[in-house]
Amino acid sequence: MFFLIISFVLYFNVCFGHSLINTQSFPFIKETIATQSVQTDPDDPAIWIHPNQVELSLIIGTDKTARIGGLYVVDLNGKIIQRISNLDRPNNIDVEYGFKINETYSIDVVVVTERRKQRLRIFSINIRSRQLYEITGSHTYVFIDSNGHEAAPMGIGLYKRADDKKIYAIVSRKSGPRQGYLGQYELIWNRETIDLKFIRYFGNLQGSEIESIVVDDQLGFVYYSDEGYGIHKYNVDPNTNQNEQISFINTTNIWQGDSEGLALYTTSDKNGYLIITDQLEHG
Repeated sequence: MFFLIISFVLYFNVCFGHSLINTQSFPFIKETIATQSVQTDPDDPAIWIHPNQVELSLIIGTDKTARIGGLYVVDLNGKIIQRISNLDRPNNIDVEYGFKINETYSIDVVVVTERRKQRLRIFSINIRSRQLYEITGSHTYVFIDSNGHEAAPMGIGLYKRADDKKIYAIVSRKSGPRQGYLGQYELIWNRETIDLKFIRYFGNLQGSEIESIVVDDQLGFVYYSDEGYGIHKYNVDPNTNQNEQISFINTTNIWQGDSEGLALYTTSDKNGYLIITDQLEHG
């Protein structure tokens, strides 16, 4: 079934861009709506919020099967309204708003990691039809200086810089070095498609792997889950030239399973919560 079962959720208060503090635990949560079933192995839903009618917002998720995987677009009643087929192990997905085509026109984009092809797939969202249309360019391969699992993208978080509205993809891989585990790429418009421009590698790995990534556009920070170990926080704007870790929270004594999902819930311009799932079998 294509619904997210959250067995245990932790909330970390994120204030004024400082450390993760005020840890609180909450009881088990039950889903309120279950979507229609997908073919095989659903993963990593992202939410697109309609600009005018919130009830027309969408949930977009992956079916991460090799060769015959796909994307599913689901409405808020759980009905599948679009399926995009023949992605080769699509893994994670994110949404960003207002990618600039030119000075007068912009689009909302969906970006997904296609692990077996070692690239990103990029789609635009038509606001009227609520359909996805592919605009993947010919230069969307990632980790091109690596091989095997170190070139296989997994997690993704999109970042829109506040001052110039440029959009970047922060991408993790199936396995990689202890330093420079994440790749950052700028999305570049190329006539009718979007290509990638490599910016930098950054980010430490201390546990087993990194999949879940979330970006705070307003404050300019990226958080990622080092599964089995903890949550890292870095500056996401490459113009700061700050590649060192800002803070880290060790979750080895809090987690029972994998910290498989991250999301931000903002309550004001400078305050909010980092929401983290604890993935448990039969949870």
